[in-house]
Amino acid sequence: MALINLNQVSKEFSGKNGTVSAVSDVNFTVEEGEIFGIVGYSGAGKSTLVRLLNGLEAPSSGQVLIDQQDVAVLSGKKLREFRKEIGMIFQHFNLLWSRTVIENIALPLELSRLSRRERENKALDLIKLVGLEGREDAYPSQLSGGQKQRVGIARALANDPKILLCDEGTSALDPQTTDEVLDLLASINQKLGLTIVLITHEMHVIRKICHKVAVMEKGKIVEQGDVLEVFSNPQQEVTKRFVQQETVPETRSNPDALNFLAESFTAGKIVQLTFEGHKARSPIISKVIRHCQVDVNVIQGQIQQTQTSSFGTLIIELTGAEEEIEQAIHFFKEEGVGVEVGQE
Repeated sequence: MALINLNQVSKEFSGKNGTVSAVSDVNFTVEEGEIFGIVGYSGAGKSTLVRLLNGLEAPSSGQVLIDQQDVAVLSGKKLREFRKEIGMIFQHFNLLWSRTVIENIALPLELSRLSRRERENKALDLIKLVGLEGREDAYPSQLSGGQKQRVGIARALANDPKILLCDEGTSALDPQTTDEVLDLLASINQKLGLTIVLITHEMHVIRKICHKVAVMEKGKIVEQGDVLEVFSNPQQEVTKRFVQQETVPETRSNPDALNFLAESFTAGKIVQLTFEGHKARSPIISKVIRHCQVDVNVIQGQIQQTQTSSFGTLIIELTGAEEEIEQAIHFFKEEGVGVEVGQE
């Protein structure tokens, strides 16, 4: 069942130079228990979209439906009750530095009808859930970045929300700590059946734990689908840049890496192959050599895991007669392999 449903949602702001369209005609649904990623570069409209989801902004047009409720019509007590069902994780943690770990986690419960002992017991359960046993009385200044974010996650879960919104929650962390926090979120999703929406500019975050992804550019959703499908067969240029930055290390400094390699390897044609699932373990290179009169120079390759399956990326140089190279490219496509050819 769809827990989140956005129907033709737009959000405009009035500025000095006229109307600014931050979000434009956005449509997507998030199923209950799903981890849904929204990825885009700075200025794509991701932060505005978060504020629409948690009711901090109302859409200029369209509907934001959360659990079949139109968020825009809520006000007063109903809006406050609704916001308790949305947990928020922030990039810079937003902890109170004068409060201990257990006090920070229990903070959202202070306006509830729970007794102090009940609030403390709930906070202790959450401390155990996020792996911070023994740090209950520590202050934020005594914690690492990853530990601070674990406190933020525990605090976001205090009111037993239906949805967890993570707004660039790993951007301030190093790669190893990022993976640890993502593993924790995946574990929470499985244990609690919690729906998670991740806002990020890092495709690694999407690949590691998301089930589905929407790619934003200039306020619009330009591509969306299952993570494996989007990674293995990106359609839009912005999506291809994101995927290349995650699958091919060199492209982090050169998003047009295929064309760069095509210029560097002038003897043949540079081709990027993408394999899904079991095809990642298929002896496709030996097959093409047997069927076509080409030489294959493997430049780079790797296999990566998503939440649901695996996919492989291989960059090769094909040399030989032009017609044989074209035949080899056709052979790859016939075998169900994704093919992208560098432009010389």
